[in-house]
Amino acid sequence: MSSSPSQAARWFDLFAAFGRSPGPDTYAAVFHPDGEVSDAGMATPTPASQVRDAIAHVLRLMPDLTIDMRRYRSRGAAVFVEAANRGTINGTPVAWGATYRVHLRDDGVHRGRRFYDQAALFRALRPDMAWLPQMPASPQGIVSAYADLVHDAPLNASFASDAIIEVPDQRRPLAPGEVFSHLAGAPLQAIDWAGDDRLMFVEWRRGDLLGVDRLELDGGRIVSMRRYFDTLGLLAEHDPSVTALRAALLSNAADAD
Repeated sequence: MSSSPSQAARWFDLFAAFGRSPGPDTYAAVFHPDGEVSDAGMATPTPASQVRDAIAHVLRLMPDLTIDMRRYRSRGAAVFVEAANRGTINGTPVAWGATYRVHLRDDGVHRGRRFYDQAALFRALRPDMAWLPQMPASPQGIVSAYADLVHDAPLNASFASDAIIEVPDQRRPLAPGEVFSHLAGAPLQAIDWAGDDRLMFVEWRRGDLLGVDRLELDGGRIVSMRRYFDTLGLLAEHDPSVTALRAALLSNAADAD
């Protein structure tokens, strides 16, 4: 079911209001009665009937949570929102970026998913948490088109030579020529998108891993990219103890791993 730009704008206003004042009522207001939302690591999506309890659980852990809904793009029923989250857990300030992808029905979330790095959130509580292997710095390679990086991508723009590229599992920004070695192996496959000639969001899949690339464009070239995906599940393959952190925040995650 498609939605008009005005419907997406009305929904974004509701979502932004929730971000400014998170609570059971403001959260439930953004959902369709038959809707659901999921996070990496969840055993099953959270249905709309349980979102009040879910956000109440999060606010007990992080009572000062705020979410700055910074910008969005829509295409049909799909809306992508980029946001900055912050709060305090057990006296420790935490901040993390996220992209929210929803499919609307009757002005509410019918299918939603959050894309962010749970390891970045919990590393503030467990500074000894490992990182995934870091890519060695390499000389600038050939700057290819985004469509060569993500199969069936909705754009074929190339990267500017000085493009800023941020990925959650690397402690340093990547150069455009290096991004083609990131998540090397099975190809990334585009599965949804929204955007225009200035800002584009592309949802992709690589095996069981789901993510979103946020692309800023200028003059037909990509000048910055931020990749959103969860590294905690990948870290858990080597350190199962980190799954307890996930279960502490995601109320239905305990049986996921």
